[in-house]
Amino acid sequence: MEKDFNPFLISGYQGDKYFCDREEETSRLISNIKNQRNSTLFAIRRIGKTGLIKHVFERNSLNKNVACIYLDISSSRNIREFANFMATEIYNRFPENKTIGKKITAAIKLLRPKVSFDGLTGLPELSFELGETRQYERTIQQLFTFLDNQNIQIVFAIDEFQQILEYPEKNIEAILRTHIQTLKNTNFIFCGSNQKMMHEIFNSAKRPFFASCSPMHLDFINTSVYEIFIKKMFEASKISISQESIEFILEFTNAHTFYTQYFCNQLYALNKKKIGLSDTHTAAIQLLKLNEPTYYQYRNLITTAQWTLLIAVAKEHKLYKAHSKGFIEKYKLGTSSMVTRGMNALIEKELIFYNTMVDKPYYEVYDKFMMRWMQHKV
Repeated sequence: MEKDFNPFLISGYQGDKYFCDREEETSRLISNIKNQRNSTLFAIRRIGKTGLIKHVFERNSLNKNVACIYLDISSSRNIREFANFMATEIYNRFPENKTIGKKITAAIKLLRPKVSFDGLTGLPELSFELGETRQYERTIQQLFTFLDNQNIQIVFAIDEFQQILEYPEKNIEAILRTHIQTLKNTNFIFCGSNQKMMHEIFNSAKRPFFASCSPMHLDFINTSVYEIFIKKMFEASKISISQESIEFILEFTNAHTFYTQYFCNQLYALNKKKIGLSDTHTAAIQLLKLNEPTYYQYRNLITTAQWTLLIAVAKEHKLYKAHSKGFIEKYKLGTSSMVTRGMNALIEKELIFYNTMVDKPYYEVYDKFMMRWMQHKV
């Protein structure tokens, strides 16, 4: 491991060496791909679904025989932008100096896209200037069909797929489903972090994608496995870290992937050869102070009642009965209807999530550092 390289990644994917666990999920997704099954990956935000997808795509057993395309549509607002993102990813996935790349480049150019270049990455970006929605529908169909006819297996991972429900074109589900079910050599992994919207798309018998995929829920990494990973990453750089420190990190972050990686990233950056519990406590305090201005901004963006409710949920850690008399009276939240309205607003703003993928559903603050800040500061 390079001395100046921080092994605790908080964005991107750098290979199997820096990837923790997910062995069962990786095997299941690879099995689905090899057996031409579409997958639905349900996961809360920042728990590692994007890393898992890229980890699966990097596996040698797939690279030799399968062309994998990752498409993040979280920032798309309509079918036009969906088509643009899709064309851009396809264009950049297949180098023009390869035989299939030449065919794909030629096919896309026939659709007459406008080509520009990203100011940060320098990669080409494609956009279509078409008049009607139907023309974008046809473009998407043409892109899918052309790839499907190349006699190779294609895998599309569409991240934040629930975003299509926000499009002004209300028939987008039916359009995509119609195109997808005609493909013979193309499979899909549909990912999403909004549980309610993803379940609405894939689990409602009235909707086009009902029962069309093999479902998978991405849960938290087992703490004992994460402990081994954290210790190994530090020791690989000749840094010793106490067991108490590791246990504190995982308890502080709830073993949530992003927050655990971020905490360890900050600890590693201290450049200390030996990390004890006092160092870890200090790092935790510094993390909360670093993010404190952001938390105060949240307070200014929501109502006083919502802020009070958010604090109450944070202090409960996991809230199983939001409308219980004891909870409402304990935090002086007013009436049950006020709690309902406040909870709905906080869930919509993604400050709170309602975990329905467990035996006993519960409410919890999304941002684990903000949760800890509220528990100790407010």
